[in-house]
Amino acid sequence: MDSMQFAQVIPRLRVLETRLLDKAKIDRMIDGDSANEALKVLQESEYANVMTGVKRAEDYEIVLSKELKRVYELMYDISPEKSLVDLMAIKYDYHNVKVLLKGIFLNKDVSDMLIPVGKINLSFLKQSIDNNNLSDLPSFMRSGIEKAKEVFEGTTDPQQIDIILDNSMFEEMKEISKELNDRFVDKYVSALIDLTNLKTLLRVKKQNKARDFLQQVIINGGAIGEDTLVALLNDAPENISNKLTFTDYSEVIKSGLEDYIKTGSSSLLEKLIDNYIMDMMREAKFIPFGVEPLLAYIYAKETEIKVVRIIMVGKLNNISGEVIRERLRDIYV
Repeated sequence: MDSMQFAQVIPRLRVLETRLLDKAKIDRMIDGDSANEALKVLQESEYANVMTGVKRAEDYEIVLSKELKRVYELMYDISPEKSLVDLMAIKYDYHNVKVLLKGIFLNKDVSDMLIPVGKINLSFLKQSIDNNNLSDLPSFMRSGIEKAKEVFEGTTDPQQIDIILDNSMFEEMKEISKELNDRFVDKYVSALIDLTNLKTLLRVKKQNKARDFLQQVIINGGAIGEDTLVALLNDAPENISNKLTFTDYSEVIKSGLEDYIKTGSSSLLEKLIDNYIMDMMREAKFIPFGVEPLLAYIYAKETEIKVVRIIMVGKLNNISGEVIRERLRDIYV
């Protein structure tokens, strides 16, 4: 892929970056007297474009959903390489597939859990799965859905749906990465696989699952090999970080595992992983042309939406500003 084709897009992305919520606005949202005060701060920002008719703080999810949809539509419109946006959007497709399948299997209305973003039109995706007409879906997704149906019928375990479709999603991401043939994209996908596998390893340990289960759920394609991860299954958590010092994520693993040992929760690890990816994306600020600024803007916007959600949930539940700040991810600006 010719990175020079992004040269014309980058000035526009730099302008969009200036519209991201800065620390001052985020502090005002946290320090305001109420959730409604936090919502008013959003009305002073780019979010005002999607807030028409929203008066109640409790309706913040409507705003965030519309903003996410607006951002992806814009990115598809301006990107000279649509598959680069696909790389970021694909997680929403697979989220929607999981939700739709679980809705069918458990006979529940799950429409409020669907996200109107992805490389595949949501109405088309829903229609394809509801009618079991999968022929026009991407091959990785199609085979994942077929396998998930088959396995669920034999086990009735919803977790199997997640495992199978997560593997399909990463296979499709690796395929997109291969086609794009870009160093930064490869690094991003590899890091995502490694860090996902690390979270999986801890979850499997906590559930006391066997080695063959871990082998089933590990995603191949990262820098940390399957054999290394499987060998760590029977190690104490404090030994894991010592054995992964060779990775780029050694500090994330060390701090995240120390907290996990103390609390039994992976919340800090999840936050540190998000911050690690954000640090990668911040490299884009110094790139005059290439794919990095577009990926970075999407990731920055998604992180901003997560931050707003954490603040709004906190304000609506009368959680202290100190606790809200502890939960926040690093922002791009």
